[in-house]
Amino acid sequence: MKKVLAIATVLSLLTVNPTFAFDKQNTTEETQEENFTSLSTVERVSALEKLDFAEHITQDQIDSLSDAAIYELSKEEGEIVSIQEVYRNLDEEDTGEFSLRTLDKDDFKMSVVAKRINEKRGKDNFKFVATGEWLTDPFYEFTDAIALAWSDDFTLYEDDCYIMRTYGLDRDDVALNDVDPEKGIAYDVDIDSMKNDYEIVLTAKVYKNDDDGSANVVGEYGHVQIHASGIEIGFSGSSNPSVNMNVSYAADIEMASPDYDSFDY
Repeated sequence: MKKVLAIATVLSLLTVNPTFAFDKQNTTEETQEENFTSLSTVERVSALEKLDFAEHITQDQIDSLSDAAIYELSKEEGEIVSIQEVYRNLDEEDTGEFSLRTLDKDDFKMSVVAKRINEKRGKDNFKFVATGEWLTDPFYEFTDAIALAWSDDFTLYEDDCYIMRTYGLDRDDVALNDVDPEKGIAYDVDIDSMKNDYEIVLTAKVYKNDDDGSANVVGEYGHVQIHASGIEIGFSGSSNPSVNMNVSYAADIEMASPDYDSFDY
């Protein structure tokens, strides 16, 4: 078996899928998936125990995995080869470049995980999981975007995107924005003020011919903000002089992106 290296992690073979919190009145696999919301403390501990973490992985990295990430990573057997995360304060003025875990942790957490899977016999085969977790309700609620991009000409063959809300999975408020099967995929995410937008999840399964090399995967979340771009002033020189003022608005995108996940294949 090839030696697997990772910037932050190396993981495990999943031998048994954990049991997650589902609506027990619905028994079909599709309905159970749609009704998944979160893990209880007992379920979370049980799920993590079934993952064989390599010595490179710290307890902090293990604890940082969200319920949605654990849920996705437990679907296929395989080995997690890299984990990266970043915290962003997306509702404040941009302060320039940011690094891991240096900004306020009160807005948004972005994580990207790369996992080796075995669905394509004789191929290098991976699943990428990007999760964007709102830690507070965003002040601006428009249409955001979440994306994954990868190197080395891996080919996309399956993807999924949804919002994990308090009542279950919601695919109605996501729509494909763009895809290049050899480079990346992006979805629009409708941030709805009438709903609790807990976590956005994007997964991508990719493969290429069996080879030796090192690849990168990166996730990105773009949050749309509106701000006043200027005040327009006009004067009336009539017998009743007046001053008219109008404000114009512009849109910005605040980005949250962890460092590259690097892995060998």
